[in-house]
Amino acid sequence: MRLLREGVRHRPGGAWSLLIKAGSVAAALYVLWIGALATITGNAALWLAAQLAGLGLAHETVGAFATWARAYTANWHLDISVFIAITFPIAFLTTTAHRGRDRLAWTDVALAAASLAVAAYYIVLNDKFLNWSRGFSQPTQADIVVGFALLALVIELCRRSVGWGLTALVLALLAFTVFGKWMPGPLKHENFGVPYFIEMMTIMENGIYGAPLEVAATYAFLFVLFGSFYEKSGGGQLFFDLAGAVTGRMRGGAAKACVTASGLYGSVSGSPTADVATTGPLTIPIMKRMGIPAARAGAIEATASSGGAMLPPVMGAVAFIMSDITNIPYASIAWASLLPALLYYYSIYLLVHNEAVRHNEPRMREEDIVPLRKALAGGWRHLLPLGALVALLVAGFTPVYVAAGATAAVIALSWFHRPTAIGPRRFVECCTNTITQLVPLVGAVAAAGVVIGAIEISALAGKFTLMINYLSGGLLIPTLLLSAVFLILLGMGMPTPAVYIMGAALLAPVLRGAFNLPEMQTHLFMLYFACLSAITPPVAVANFAAGAIAGANPMALGPYAVKLAIGGFVLPFYFLFNPGLNMEGGLLYILESVFFAAAMVTFASFAMQGNLGLRPIPWPLRLILFASGVATVSPRFDITLAATLLGALVLAFVQLRGRPAKIDVSA
Repeated sequence: MRLLREGVRHRPGGAWSLLIKAGSVAAALYVLWIGALATITGNAALWLAAQLAGLGLAHETVGAFATWARAYTANWHLDISVFIAITFPIAFLTTTAHRGRDRLAWTDVALAAASLAVAAYYIVLNDKFLNWSRGFSQPTQADIVVGFALLALVIELCRRSVGWGLTALVLALLAFTVFGKWMPGPLKHENFGVPYFIEMMTIMENGIYGAPLEVAATYAFLFVLFGSFYEKSGGGQLFFDLAGAVTGRMRGGAAKACVTASGLYGSVSGSPTADVATTGPLTIPIMKRMGIPAARAGAIEATASSGGAMLPPVMGAVAFIMSDITNIPYASIAWASLLPALLYYYSIYLLVHNEAVRHNEPRMREEDIVPLRKALAGGWRHLLPLGALVALLVAGFTPVYVAAGATAAVIALSWFHRPTAIGPRRFVECCTNTITQLVPLVGAVAAAGVVIGAIEISALAGKFTLMINYLSGGLLIPTLLLSAVFLILLGMGMPTPAVYIMGAALLAPVLRGAFNLPEMQTHLFMLYFACLSAITPPVAVANFAAGAIAGANPMALGPYAVKLAIGGFVLPFYFLFNPGLNMEGGLLYILESVFFAAAMVTFASFAMQGNLGLRPIPWPLRLILFASGVATVSPRFDITLAATLLGALVLAFVQLRGRPAKIDVSA
């Protein structure tokens, strides 16, 4: 029963491997069922029942099936219970907190069995919990015991999958919730009983069975599944080929191809680490062959991959969680995110090109470039599922329908090219890969549900608002800066969705309530910093993944990654005050917002890098440039225009009067 380890992940062999594969397929089929197939088959059965009734034939059984199938998707408690029954045991069997372990321990098996038993309890008694009436129904002794068992399993799974960062936060909040009645002053909250605590944590929609795990069991699973099928059918290779064909012959073509390929694939996967793991093995070695040092190559890959959750059409689980929390349609979120995401990648391209000029980086080798016509001739079919995905979203279909339909399209189109056709073996591999990618997310979002439950029970959101107002003096800009730092600190080792959920629970009441900031921009602000936490030291999950591929110390990637991503750090402040960047307002206002936002990103990027091509920018001018970028955030046109003109004059002065430095061929 030897194991292959991937950090703290391992893959059991033998019968355990077969069990995990079977569970992965069952999870995929079940989520597809609740996401789309139940409604589709229910509607088909309803039509058939009507036809049979018109012919005078028996139709009661068909009609009963139609009613059952169409109503199945409303059974959210059962859906989450089934999801826990499948994913928790697999997570415990494939995740360990001990890096040196090379065998499956008895504790792994025991925890897997316990999680299956707990989920089975909720499945068997589903009708009771689905029809629960708060204030009238009361948990039994068995409900309390099983509830505490589920809570303990969630904490242990969180520790195994994402480490002590989020786990420590969960334990601290639980301690505050339990002992808060003895806290001094405004931190004190009312006492509560054990039945109420378990009811909130495991039965109501504010705890473990809340929106985070529900989104993971539907939207997130389906889009990760789509990404797995898309990559297995050759879609990831098409992105790299297209990127190389478009940018490979430019100066620094390898780095630019990496940014393009990682951005394209990240817009489908929505996960920084998954994007790095998929495109990194293709892009990082080519960059290193072109003379780019390992640390810089890894940082470029990590930064480009971390923008995937900002870039439509998919944007990953965090966008769907945002839609669920705010009740803003996902299509509206994707539309509002388009221009800021493009400017984020513009800022990366700008600095990558500037570095290419400074280091005299060559274009990609011709043998590494696939001609555009050849790339499209061999992979045009991979563009069709993306087109269908966008078209279905624009047409107003729900995201789960869109994901299920796009996945079906990928499978069908894969058979037009036999070498990448998705047969039974590849189908099982894709399902297993999906579960593998979701394990950290499942642990994190389940723990996030515990955090939300603790905040609800202890009324911590109001206390946190008071604390932020005290630290910031009640001023907007200091509050925004504190919020950004808080989100980045939360992101130390945590998946992006978990960071956003914490921000939505703790920061949204401050930003929305105290300052009346617009809802869309407020939540996109938190989404951006949740994404950027993946590359921000000291613990940056995307940097660790890219560093492992590049053969570089992950800590060495952080400073350069932050420099490359400076556009992402300043853009959220801009669209908070200038909603035209989110496609709001008239056409002229939108164009004006894009122009000034591009100027802001340009000034901040050159100020961070300190060079304009081969011309160094002196420190006083760098400070003026950065100040111009900051001033551009202002919603007042006169201030923004003056700041833009000042920044442009600084760059023109450096270009005309600066003395070119010698080409720096080192990193």
